[in-house]
Amino acid sequence: MARGERELGRTEDGAVLAITALLVAALLGMTVLVTDVGVLLYRRVELQNAADAAALAAALSCGQRAGRSHADASAAELAADNSAIAGIEAGYPRYTPSCDAPAGTVTVRVRGEQHLFFGPVLGADAASVRAEATARWGGAGATQHTAPLMLSARRLSDCDVPPADPNVVRECAFYWDNSPASATDPALTNAEWGTLDLNKWDVVGTDPPGPIERCDNSTPPEFSRWMFEGFDGLLNVNGPDGTGVDPPTYVCRGQGNFGASLDNLIQRAIREGLELYFPVNDPRGQVDKDGNPCIPPDLMEDPSAYDGCTVDKYDIIGFARLRIVALYKKQDRQTVELCTSRIPGATPDANARCMVVRWVGYTPEGLQPVEGENFGLVPVELIA
Repeated sequence: MARGERELGRTEDGAVLAITALLVAALLGMTVLVTDVGVLLYRRVELQNAADAAALAAALSCGQRAGRSHADASAAELAADNSAIAGIEAGYPRYTPSCDAPAGTVTVRVRGEQHLFFGPVLGADAASVRAEATARWGGAGATQHTAPLMLSARRLSDCDVPPADPNVVRECAFYWDNSPASATDPALTNAEWGTLDLNKWDVVGTDPPGPIERCDNSTPPEFSRWMFEGFDGLLNVNGPDGTGVDPPTYVCRGQGNFGASLDNLIQRAIREGLELYFPVNDPRGQVDKDGNPCIPPDLMEDPSAYDGCTVDKYDIIGFARLRIVALYKKQDRQTVELCTSRIPGATPDANARCMVVRWVGYTPEGLQPVEGENFGLVPVELIA
């Protein structure tokens, strides 16, 4: 063999060795990718299932008023049951506003260390895997037709609100009056139509705990959507706190005269036969913008002491489920017959409205996110 041919052969042998080395490295990399990354992806799905189960378990414990310690333990137990490597990450579960609230959310984050089979070749013995889930319990939520109109408890209605027996089907009349209240004329106090801003629910109304949250007293454009498509947030009603006292669920009132627009929405609800959830306000707990009581004169021990205060936040104590069957205005003869004759203190007024409804039910708690009232059940769902 000639010298040139021998040198060419040696060159080709070196090239084959180099290519082989590259192929071996590539195959090793593919093995690492297929094996270790595949295991990590499997563990990621496993940990997500563990996080979901843990979040739901914690939410259920909170909804059953079992307390935070029980909720934390339930979350840890379900995380371990669903993954051999999962553990609750420090600082979790996180509860909003708290596990003791009748409605809220809980976020759980789990993590675990997965041993790598081929990773040590590349200098990595293990990899950390984590997952997170958020669940909620209680509260009115998506698809619930919620009327941002408060019903004032124990006044301006011929039905007891809250009712003695919430399951008795009956017809009720509710009276709205936009005129200012006085010691001798118990209107809803200073140009209110009872509208609510559901975006400003459960705000701080008194100081302490302060600082007081301010309301702009406007009615958001979502008013119609909330009634006919549903409210997509959480509307809790506070239960007893650590002292056994129910802290107020303050909600910002909406704008003043909503007039014809409100009439049109109510008439549409009548035509469509909707059952709507109405927040119920305890007027004895409502406050002005500075957190001072703003009690209507007809509920005061001394009505002459009424100072003309303007309500800034209502004290919501539950939800009434109603079907509206009729709406009458001041100029309608039925207004006088159906309202002023049935409701103590109601008088004909140019700005008055009378809404006649069919009673469906009442709950002092939140409402199930999809299907309605709790009625002893604890609604929970994953939301993230």
